[in-house]
Amino acid sequence: MKTLPSTPRYLLAAAALSGLLLQSPVQAEIEPAAKALAQSVATKLQAAQTLRLTAKHTIDPALGVGSKLEKGPLAITLKRPNHFYVLQNAGDETRELAFDGKIVCVMHPTLKHHALEPLKAATIEQFADQIDAQFGFRPPVAELLAADVSSQLFRDVTSASVIGTEWVGFTRCDHLHFKQNGMTGDLWVSKKDGLPRRYTLTFTDLKGQPTWDIRLSKWELNPKVDETLFTKRPAADSTKVKMLKSR
Repeated sequence: MKTLPSTPRYLLAAAALSGLLLQSPVQAEIEPAAKALAQSVATKLQAAQTLRLTAKHTIDPALGVGSKLEKGPLAITLKRPNHFYVLQNAGDETRELAFDGKIVCVMHPTLKHHALEPLKAATIEQFADQIDAQFGFRPPVAELLAADVSSQLFRDVTSASVIGTEWVGFTRCDHLHFKQNGMTGDLWVSKKDGLPRRYTLTFTDLKGQPTWDIRLSKWELNPKVDETLFTKRPAADSTKVKMLKSR
């Protein structure tokens, strides 16, 4: 049986990077305004039982895993408490991730191979933690979509504060900045509707200190979603491979 490479190349490149969010416990200095902003995002999003959004991302400087994987839109669909689907259109390297609460399926439809692994999780938070523990990557921006945004976003940070108001495109946003060992993060939240508009992670321990820059748009709260996405499986001619831990 073939195996998936133990690098982020097969998996969503940005998702593999965001696994660096989990590190050893530290004493955090989280300012009240930062906690309040994270809680406002949680309150806004956890009220929606279904979500759809687009996360257009770039990684700079490039990591050398293929330009199609280091930029481009991620179409994310979520159904609470524990269903998650991501489509990344990347030409020949297009990939999909589907999770229905019991099984995670990562598909590479053009290259015709896939991984299908058992994984039980009752919430989006548990899904993110379980897939990180077993396979070494986290679903893209899952920490922002969790019911408890604060516990996910501020896990192992050393400091967090709201550092001002800035524009993301034509949207005026509160700017949250946080730090942890090996990484800094920034989140911009719209003052008008309370939704995240931009999210960056800078990996200070990696050569060149690459920044994963995600622009969040096309938010839909409580849309009617295609529930077959969460149980999607590959075409009959796809070869099953083993998903190895990516780090």
